[in-house]
Amino acid sequence: MTKTLQEQLYQALANSIERGHLEPGLVLLEGNIAKVFGMSRSPVRQTLGRLHEEGAISRFEGRGYLVGRHPGDIIRRTLTAGDFRVVGGRAAIERKDAWRSMAETVERDVVLCSMKGRLELNELQLAKTLKVSRTVTHRILLHLQSLGVVEKAKYTSWSVVPLDESRLHHLYEARLQLEPFMIGQACQVMPESEITQFLDRLEDAARQYPNVPGSTLDALENDLHHEAVARGGNPEILGMLRRTRPILLVSKHLLGALFDMPAEDPFFDEHRAVFEKMLARRPDQAGRALHSHLARSEGKVQARLAAFRETAQVDLPAYLRWDERD
Repeated sequence: MTKTLQEQLYQALANSIERGHLEPGLVLLEGNIAKVFGMSRSPVRQTLGRLHEEGAISRFEGRGYLVGRHPGDIIRRTLTAGDFRVVGGRAAIERKDAWRSMAETVERDVVLCSMKGRLELNELQLAKTLKVSRTVTHRILLHLQSLGVVEKAKYTSWSVVPLDESRLHHLYEARLQLEPFMIGQACQVMPESEITQFLDRLEDAARQYPNVPGSTLDALENDLHHEAVARGGNPEILGMLRRTRPILLVSKHLLGALFDMPAEDPFFDEHRAVFEKMLARRPDQAGRALHSHLARSEGKVQARLAAFRETAQVDLPAYLRWDERD
């Protein structure tokens, strides 16, 4: 029988505390945990109360709770999904929201079309196409907006942000400035076990390559460019980096789907170099390794984008139409 979300949340917190991913003295806030797991504060509040009754956490004179019954130093940092990892590298709570699977399909269609030019998206037509309520479509569009894929225009219209060579270069410039700093910060706080887990996932994929699905490559990209970087602890920078997500979406929706996998290792060695420097606790070298990786990556992704723009044909879904300004 499937466990309730609250039961899964309790297990995730309890396991992470027991395994040391949530260290003694760490401040636990309702809002932060609710955001990580995508749920309301009520089940989080009840779960924290249960853990407090069991002695796993203690009340904090400020806001929230502290990990441990009698913690020493107080540790303040923003929690991420990486704090709740289990075997296999996925967050402990697994749930399938219908809107998420639909969002994945809409994301693919919109991203591929955005590589061809500027488009308009009609929210009402999207609801009709998906046969869902406006509430669901609006949630999907807000998700795509957070990724820098669409922008609100007016009323029920949205603009699809065109993904051309110039924008791709600007997105890489932003990542080159921000990610090396964040990985240097993360290098000093990430548990050795978590870094080792990332390396193990890389090694496993390298042994199977090129017989790996595109989803595996996307997950490995996410390990470095989201999960590890997020441990840098600056939520403002993370918000800025989220807008550069289209860089990863190009390869996510092309490799293994419309394009064959590259003949040689796409990025495994470069990711491995970053994680190995992190494992050695060398933040400056980890930052430089990531900077070099991003600089080399741009040429590969630009080539994929150019090839797609020149040769591929796209069929516009009913909810998209070319912007008359193009």
